[in-house]
Amino acid sequence: MNESQPDFEWLQQFARAGDQNAFRDLVRRHLGLVFATAQHKVGDLGGAEEISQNVFSILARKAWQFAPDDSLPAWLHKTTVLESKSWVRGELRRRGREQTAMELGTTMKTPDDQPAFNALVPLLDEALLSLREKDRTVLLLRFYEKQDLSSVGKRLGVSEDAAQKRVRTALENVSQFFQRRGFRTATAAAAAAALQQTSTTVSAATVSLVAHMALQSAPAPLVGFGALAARLATLTKVQTAVVCLLFATVPVAWQWHQQNQANTTLAQSKADLAGVHTEFSTLQTEVDELRQKSAKMDTSLADSAKSVSEREAKARQFAAWKKRMREQLLSADYHWPDDSAFIRIPKSVLPQLEVHEPITQPGVIKQAARELLGLSPTEREQAEAALQKYFSAMDNLASANSYETNRGTYVHVPADALASQVFGLPALGAGVKQYSDELQASLQTDFGEERWPLMQSQLDSSGTYSLRHTLDMDAGENGQELAVWIQNQNGELMTGLGWGQSYTTLSTGGMALRFFLPGVTFPDGSSSENFMDMEQLPATLTAPALAWIRQQAEARLGTKGNQ
Repeated sequence: MNESQPDFEWLQQFARAGDQNAFRDLVRRHLGLVFATAQHKVGDLGGAEEISQNVFSILARKAWQFAPDDSLPAWLHKTTVLESKSWVRGELRRRGREQTAMELGTTMKTPDDQPAFNALVPLLDEALLSLREKDRTVLLLRFYEKQDLSSVGKRLGVSEDAAQKRVRTALENVSQFFQRRGFRTATAAAAAAALQQTSTTVSAATVSLVAHMALQSAPAPLVGFGALAARLATLTKVQTAVVCLLFATVPVAWQWHQQNQANTTLAQSKADLAGVHTEFSTLQTEVDELRQKSAKMDTSLADSAKSVSEREAKARQFAAWKKRMREQLLSADYHWPDDSAFIRIPKSVLPQLEVHEPITQPGVIKQAARELLGLSPTEREQAEAALQKYFSAMDNLASANSYETNRGTYVHVPADALASQVFGLPALGAGVKQYSDELQASLQTDFGEERWPLMQSQLDSSGTYSLRHTLDMDAGENGQELAVWIQNQNGELMTGLGWGQSYTTLSTGGMALRFFLPGVTFPDGSSSENFMDMEQLPATLTAPALAWIRQQAEARLGTKGNQ
């Protein structure tokens, strides 16, 4: 198929030489235009297919009548509009007035989320017919035949820019037509959207079917006559009169006419049969869709009934719980049932309570501490934001001053260690107190005067598991070191950990080195990070220490070790 070949040349090849391939090329080029116009006029795929067959059948019979400067797209559009109206009138007579109102309309069905097109589409063809033939042709080529601006320009014999200007001008004329009909907000963009919405893509099977049915209505005798008629158009009046006299004397003309009528009737019957089959398939599809919708509605009703039942059951459970809780809150003593997750205690006892390590790095308040303090979600969010800011500032300060050494000042490495490394921090100075004061002021504001003493007691304590130790508030005045080592205990490589300050020293039990290999977890299901976190030490010390142990594990045991 040569896309650049003019329509007139194909029409001439078909009319004069009976070239059916040329006619099929015409159908392939313009069927999208005809099918889209018919579909949005009648709103029925089977009807659009039947109308398309009728239009191209008319074209096959009148191919010899076209002149070189005639616009075939404009003629096809106008003929499709007329055939659609005729098809609708026939359907109205057959189906009856009430059935027509429900199932057959002259406007294309559009999605519910595009109500504007429901009003514009019925006027679209009237708007196109109001244009000049050239303006109508450029819109039909651009939107219904889906050609780019370059191809449109070549078909019209103009440049791409000129074709773009013609499209813009034609769209503005269409929008003005809509505005004159009362749609004041209609624009050129809306007109383009309406054209794009009503365009369609036709399958190769449909092209083949339409071309075949159209050619059935123009058999070989008609094709020859069309070529002869095209030839007669070039003869003089005298020559034409002589030829007409010769035809009048041919007795076979009457038989040809009868045969033509019979073929036309047969083609129309086939087209009607194809239309019935298409209509039946459409109705069958609609029935199936209705059945599916009915099944979904039944399921939805069952789900709704179940949901209502569940809500009622939960409402009853909540009412019973609320009654029970009210009775417990108003009881004369402080005792709650043994199966309750809560107990009642006097407020005077609260200052004596504390939570083991209430805060973990990098600034998370434990559930027990949140319940003891009665923190709301907002109060918890504000407090944890202040804690995270503090830990981040301390990490930056420690990272700038950390060091590594082979011998510790505050911590002792066993003499039988196979390898060891010490990670240290000197006294960090006044910066720690500044960060600590800012944190305490923020937490005191968040917790309030009534709850602040519960936190103050842990900040004043210097115990290993106190909040003061977790926040490393003594790092400004005291240096600290973290030592890690490898030992051979009864034939198995073990790790050890020791931490020390200028005034205290502690160490923790060993752990088999194989548990620090990639992908291995501890016997309790935890990871190697938990081994370092259990003493709440600064991340500046624990992170490089953990990396050193992992390097030792891979170097001494390989990637799999003794798993």
